[in-house]
Amino acid sequence: MKRRDFLKAVSAVTLLGLTQSCSMPTNKPSNKRPNIIYIMTDDQSPIPIERKKANQSRPFGFNGDSHVYTPVIDDLAKNGMIFTRAYVPSSVCSPSRYAILTGRHPGRCQGPRFMQLHPKGTMTRVENNTELEENRPNLARLLQRAGYRTGFIGKSHVIDHHLLGQAGKGAQDKNGFMGYEKSADPKDPEVTKAMAHNHSFWVKRIKEFGFDYVDSVYAANLRELYNDKANVHNVEWKNKAALEFIDQSGDEPFFLYYSETVPHGPAPWIKRDGKYIHGLDADPKYTGEGYVDHEFDSMPKRGEIKNEVQQKGKDPDHTWLRWFDHAVGSVVKKLKEKGKLENTLIIVTSDHGNYNFGKATLYESGVKVPLLMYWPGGIKPGSVYNELVQNIDHAPTFLDLAGVEIDKSMEIDGVSLSKVLKGDKKPIHDHLFFELGYARGVVTKDSKYIAVRYDEKTMQKIKKGVTFDGWEGRKLEFPYYVRNQHLGYHSGIYNKNYFDKDQLYDLKKDPDEKNNIYDSNPKEAAKLKKLLTEDLRSFPERPYGEMTEPSS
Repeated sequence: MKRRDFLKAVSAVTLLGLTQSCSMPTNKPSNKRPNIIYIMTDDQSPIPIERKKANQSRPFGFNGDSHVYTPVIDDLAKNGMIFTRAYVPSSVCSPSRYAILTGRHPGRCQGPRFMQLHPKGTMTRVENNTELEENRPNLARLLQRAGYRTGFIGKSHVIDHHLLGQAGKGAQDKNGFMGYEKSADPKDPEVTKAMAHNHSFWVKRIKEFGFDYVDSVYAANLRELYNDKANVHNVEWKNKAALEFIDQSGDEPFFLYYSETVPHGPAPWIKRDGKYIHGLDADPKYTGEGYVDHEFDSMPKRGEIKNEVQQKGKDPDHTWLRWFDHAVGSVVKKLKEKGKLENTLIIVTSDHGNYNFGKATLYESGVKVPLLMYWPGGIKPGSVYNELVQNIDHAPTFLDLAGVEIDKSMEIDGVSLSKVLKGDKKPIHDHLFFELGYARGVVTKDSKYIAVRYDEKTMQKIKKGVTFDGWEGRKLEFPYYVRNQHLGYHSGIYNKNYFDKDQLYDLKKDPDEKNNIYDSNPKEAAKLKKLLTEDLRSFPERPYGEMTEPSS
């Protein structure tokens, strides 16, 4: 079914010296509803980097990068399904996560902060302002209602944005948070007490959105802890919670949303005095709930991981990928131990890309993501799907596999991939829709169209010659797409057509989207602009330039 029609209708793997046999599935179809584990990195493109050293995130090995070592994930890809044209609708954290957990386009959000910024009748600027709503269906609630046990681990950034700035000094006076100095050391028991208290607040709050089990969470990015010492990635802390969730699972099927913080800033490859201060050389006892005296024995020691990657001759600055890879391996090992691997669908993906500062744009480097799905009881090894998919498709896929009939009340935009997982190679979309700040876009199999339009108030300023504030005091003729000036600045620097009102790219001839052919290819431009217009008109009371104005 095409997306528009749908809208209208509504290699063995070594881990800790043990061989994982995920490369030998039986692939007998299961009549039982599958368990689902959704594992996601933060800010990772699928675009290989040819250089031996790279000061930005690399993809996984199965994406074609020869300078990384990710044997567990690559084996899952080899024995599952690789999606070569996987996208997200918006290339920043919150809206992408909203899309995953609702199956809706982020511009349909009705959360309080979003509606405050964008009252009905005004243009939306989708960015890190979308959040799960109290009174609308989401994936976890629907699966919970269908008898699934649901879990949430890791980064949120999709709930209660108005509370994110309230950790730190003075926080005890706001919504029950306990405060501490930004420079305070969580080794101080009083500081850890405060951080643990705040962590408990978020655990309880996230449960209200349909999750039975919540642990090892960050309200948003690491920096939202407002603590210098704890501003470090801790893969083991989250992995421990994931294994606990699986250990506690009984006979009922389960869904686990497992969201990592790597490689989002602070980048795990940042070095100081030869140490990866925010990653593998940080103290593993610094967590989102303070300084904890846990033993993380489900994964190799960090020094062992560094030595392993060095011996393989891979890029040492991206050892964090093997760190994460070991975490995925621990999940596979636990599922095998529990006898649940055969009927568990494992997804490995990212919330959006950030290749050459594609984040906060609609270019391939921002909206395209790595995606694999592995399910011994449901997916044939060596499968590849080369057609368009988007993360709005994940929720209806999981609901479909859970036996939940999707209806209009669920307000889902995506399309189930269940037939694709069974081997159907036909396209499920003729195009995909994107939105980010002032930009909107569509992509077909071969072409992409991006439009940049401004709300009426901004247009009046542009006509009057008013300049706009840019990063570090710069003055601009046109504003960045998003309110975040740091992201806007770097997006504009690395993408020369960023401010062009209309952009058309031939993705077959120009995959890097360097040549804007909008003026030289009017027929293709008109075709894609029509597709975008149809999509935009599915958003009631959301104007977008001339494309949503009534036809004369």
